[in-house]
Amino acid sequence: MPHLQPIFTRLLSAVLAIFLSTAGAKATQFYPLSLDVKGEGQPVVVFIHGNGSNASAWSNIEPQIRSIGVQTAVYDRVILDPHPMWEAGYAVEHEAKDLIAALSNLTKSAPIILVTHSYGGYIASLLAEELEQVQGLVFVDAGIPQDMSAELVNFVLAEYTPRFEVLEKAAPELAKTVIPVIKAYPATAQRMGSVAIPQHLPVIDIVAETSWVKDAKVVAQMRKAHADFTATSSNRTSIFTKGSGHNVMQDKPEYVIEAIKRMVEQVRGK
Repeated sequence: MPHLQPIFTRLLSAVLAIFLSTAGAKATQFYPLSLDVKGEGQPVVVFIHGNGSNASAWSNIEPQIRSIGVQTAVYDRVILDPHPMWEAGYAVEHEAKDLIAALSNLTKSAPIILVTHSYGGYIASLLAEELEQVQGLVFVDAGIPQDMSAELVNFVLAEYTPRFEVLEKAAPELAKTVIPVIKAYPATAQRMGSVAIPQHLPVIDIVAETSWVKDAKVVAQMRKAHADFTATSSNRTSIFTKGSGHNVMQDKPEYVIEAIKRMVEQVRGK
């Protein structure tokens, strides 16, 4: 959140650590997503940032990936302006459907690799299930359907709900987008329970040494979910990034760059 004033950042950092972007992107069927597309070639590598972040999270990764002869797309997931997404209540499907619509205009029939961080993993999982053009996934300490347990939902609600009043006073417009996403965690978990990422799809699952979750029991459950996920298919690979926090793309960018390059080679070789 480099564009926020320091005092504002301190007030909100705890609340926004895993939640919505503070950047301005249009994100409904009424306000199409604005993709920043660069480069030429295939596959198309699409970067999805996590909550409390924006497209700049990939600023030291994207140019190096583009240099290998692929087209890249980054975007800011959500907006601060009031718009229809929030009127009916937040749902993770809204974000997934908007991204699918944006990609249909961009890629035609080109294969797509999704590179996703944190909460963006749930959006990517929906795309992987629905969109045949998705030919590979790189999870960067990202959520997968199996890790959104009741324990994780309870942790999020208990940790962040008491902070709503502070957020509403400090940044009322931002609160309009952040709070609905937090409140929707039970519904998001229920939706993730019915998502199945195809087992034939190549996946590299990068797991950070230090999680954003501070509850040891929940962390253990999440780690097991990721281990089980990769174990169920020979097309899935796990990478443990020792010494990295949740933002692996900043802490250990070399792991992320190498994983994406490997995925590009694999998709090109099909």
